[in-house]
Amino acid sequence: MFALTAAILLIFKLFLAGKDATSYLLKEIHEENSLTLSRIKRWHRDGIAIDAIFSLVLCWASNDWSVILQSLLLRLAVFDPAFNHWAGLNIRYLGSTALWDRMFIRIFGINGALKKSTMFLVALILWGIIKAI
Repeated sequence: MFALTAAILLIFKLFLAGKDATSYLLKEIHEENSLTLSRIKRWHRDGIAIDAIFSLVLCWASNDWSVILQSLLLRLAVFDPAFNHWAGLNIRYLGSTALWDRMFIRIFGINGALKKSTMFLVALILWGIIKAI
């Protein structure tokens, strides 16, 4: 069940990263279109809410509370490199605006997204091994 929920969550996380990258790119052209900047910026907050709801539903459907931890570890492992790729940013860039970004910059450096992703991917794999035992 761990591999199935991981696959479902991975597809969903990549979808959210792509949508977030699209909203990031729209910030530059918002004045040329009818989109408002606040609506564009709101997507990130809405994406977090959608992710939480999706993870809770998957947790309920699989009858496994640890899906929440799996979802968090997977988000921390794949979101930044995927977002950076689709937003046209350096794949190593960690971000700078969110509180979590600033915290992770202190740990991994401004270009530490791949280090952070590797660490949380290893944690996810270890979690999967522990669940299998």
